[in-house]
Amino acid sequence: MTSEFRTIVQPLKDCQGLVTHEKPVMLLGSCFTDNIGACLLRGGFRASVNPCGTLYNPASIASSLLDILYERPYTRDDLFQHEGLWHSWNHHSRFSGTDPDAVVEHINQAQAEASSILAQASTLFVTFGTSWIFRLTEEGRVVANCHKKPASLFQREMLNVQKVYGLWKKMLRELQARYPELKTVFTVSPIRHLADGAHGNQVSKSTLLLAIDQLTAEFKDTSLYFPAYEIMMDDLRDYRFYAADMLHPSPVAVGYIYDIFCQSFMTSDTVMKALRSERQARREAHRPLHDTSENK
Repeated sequence: MTSEFRTIVQPLKDCQGLVTHEKPVMLLGSCFTDNIGACLLRGGFRASVNPCGTLYNPASIASSLLDILYERPYTRDDLFQHEGLWHSWNHHSRFSGTDPDAVVEHINQAQAEASSILAQASTLFVTFGTSWIFRLTEEGRVVANCHKKPASLFQREMLNVQKVYGLWKKMLRELQARYPELKTVFTVSPIRHLADGAHGNQVSKSTLLLAIDQLTAEFKDTSLYFPAYEIMMDDLRDYRFYAADMLHPSPVAVGYIYDIFCQSFMTSDTVMKALRSERQARREAHRPLHDTSENK
């Protein structure tokens, strides 16, 4: 008799076909979203991956999604200057720059492209990273990125389960009203946030998991949960699956989670097409060191 010496998290059932090459998908959230999004792009899928940059908390993700949903235009009045660069409180620093007009143009262009993708998308993937938020004390607004401003300008607080649930209940209703066929897949990032210690990280992640559980129970026809967190914590329960910082999943771990992602949301034909696209992209990226052609 043989036994498994690890806890294997199985792919989801009855979800195959949510991700295809025919319809685009949108991914919002933590840097784990960037990892999975990069895998999808290499597989030839049309995907909008963090069009506002990397986002970590449920409040900032919801705010950015509303901007995309209703195509809110940004102006120079939405920016602030710090250390020679212009920034947006709602965007990652990759949008920051020395020319405010160029920053606004970059933000609005990315948002317009994201709005177009969302209108056609089959699935929206949302990855929550942490329950902790930073709120500007003077304005009371939640920021997506502090942009290295002094900590004294912010209040740090943890969203509780009901706040996350209430916020995203409204968000899912907005999406359902606008795009009734759209499916929302929630995940919790397996990346550990240890600023508050191991216990604090678990409390934060548990808050997210409980809120998502309530949301998927209430919106069971249009939302579901993909267990990226559980795959990392239970299936890949070993530090050899972490990067050197012992916080982020290693490339091997990301690949393993992405494989279960593919088995959950793609048909076998789609998986084979994605593999062909990835091989073709690698061939096109390869350049010989020496030109051996006779036509010079």
